[in-house]
Amino acid sequence: MRRYLFSETRRFEAQPFDAVVVGSGIAGLYAALHLDPAMKVAVVTKTGLDGSSSWQAQGGIAAVLTDEDRFQLHMEDTLRAGAGLCDEEAVKVLVEEGPRDIRQLEEWEVPFDYDESGRLILGREGGHRLRRIAHCDGDATGRETTRRLGQLLSAAGFVTPFFRHYLADVVTDEKGVCGVLLYDEEKRTWRALATRHVILATGGVGQVYAHTTNPRGAVGDGMACAFRAGGRAKNMEMVQFHPTTLMAGEVDDRLFLISEAVRGEGAVLRNGRGEAFMQGKHPMADLAPRDIVTRCILKELRRTGEDRAYLDCSHMTRDFFYHRFPNISARCEKEGIELTRDFIPIHPAQHYFMGGVETSLTGETAVPGLYCCGEVSCTGVHGANRLASNSMLECLVFGRRCAETVKGAGASSVPETLAVAGDGRLLSLSPEERRQDRKELRKTLSHAFGPVRHTGEMQYGLAKLSSLADKYDHVACADPATMELCNMTTVALGIAKAACARKDSVGAHYVED
Repeated sequence: MRRYLFSETRRFEAQPFDAVVVGSGIAGLYAALHLDPAMKVAVVTKTGLDGSSSWQAQGGIAAVLTDEDRFQLHMEDTLRAGAGLCDEEAVKVLVEEGPRDIRQLEEWEVPFDYDESGRLILGREGGHRLRRIAHCDGDATGRETTRRLGQLLSAAGFVTPFFRHYLADVVTDEKGVCGVLLYDEEKRTWRALATRHVILATGGVGQVYAHTTNPRGAVGDGMACAFRAGGRAKNMEMVQFHPTTLMAGEVDDRLFLISEAVRGEGAVLRNGRGEAFMQGKHPMADLAPRDIVTRCILKELRRTGEDRAYLDCSHMTRDFFYHRFPNISARCEKEGIELTRDFIPIHPAQHYFMGGVETSLTGETAVPGLYCCGEVSCTGVHGANRLASNSMLECLVFGRRCAETVKGAGASSVPETLAVAGDGRLLSLSPEERRQDRKELRKTLSHAFGPVRHTGEMQYGLAKLSSLADKYDHVACADPATMELCNMTTVALGIAKAACARKDSVGAHYVED
């Protein structure tokens, strides 16, 4: 693996910061807001606030928020969904510290949904035995939380934002992290920031698959940067597929998600003949963990020869559905689906990544000064399959913990310049060749490393992805499109290697043979 994507050897004049946070989703924003206001902080994002997976998140944030619930129950549900591979200490931290972060969001006036008596309205999703999921505007929790945190960050005088800046490299020296190298997409120039503390909150990897709920920018770039800098990979084979994405209208780079909360309100999965098929497959039937529901849907489609399954919401009134799920209602209406008379056509698609950069419970990685939180990280809380609505909770708990670690580290001197040693003897590719390579990568990963895997196909996929990754180790990166593809090959190869190395079939890594 190449050390830097930047293709030349050059020394950059660097702008100094006490800490740099990369990512504008909930993990990055929450981490930045918990840093010391006396610090000089940069927040870097290649998009805006609406370009993250957090912005799209529908379901909500799971936490123990009522007297009827218990930490032990939330832990048990998380461990059960994780198929025995969760780090129990990490789960304990997540569950026991989560409620304080929900209260923090309430203090910061995140617009949660409340009943007439002022109590949080709580939903239920797959794998949860109780209602414990707080939400905003019915099914727009991510959007409303991200928007409010963004407002607070804009008002924070100690933060300098860098919008439309692509993270090319985490730069290191003998002490560890010394800065980041960015590509300014508007000015088409390179920019260097010097710091001894970098918090990566760059999200997931969904766009390495042909069909995903993730936004266009979710290519695993932060993950690949961390690996090139010396970070360790963990659980890369654990890729979660959401059972219910909308099969209507045009299919683009991001499929529309039908939240698991719809089944939490009693919706039933049916085949094209109207037959319910989850009864008897799992004690929780339609609310079984996501990996199980996904495989049951695919098995039913193979049995019937159909290309989609359906969600039956006919037990709900139209008024209830539109009030509880306004965004899903609007999209279904746009596609001509008459709620709640018509069944909603659905199919599984890639949704979340349980693996990533290995971190401690305080966000530290194997690289001094490099921290990770959110989907880019692997704390071990999700094991082999994430429990619904634990993702935003993880962003809050471990985003805050990263910030606390950075604050505890104290001030340190940063270099005035950053030295990057690139390889100038690199190939240039045409846009058409890059498009074909990207298409082939996504096709290969989807076929060989999807929700149901086979040993022979995985070995074939590993060979193809190894060849592609080797090719892009020698490609010049002068623009974000090429850098993205280089990062995608790194992440895809990591998934393939980990999947082929794991000999047991567990959770999201389901090997049929």
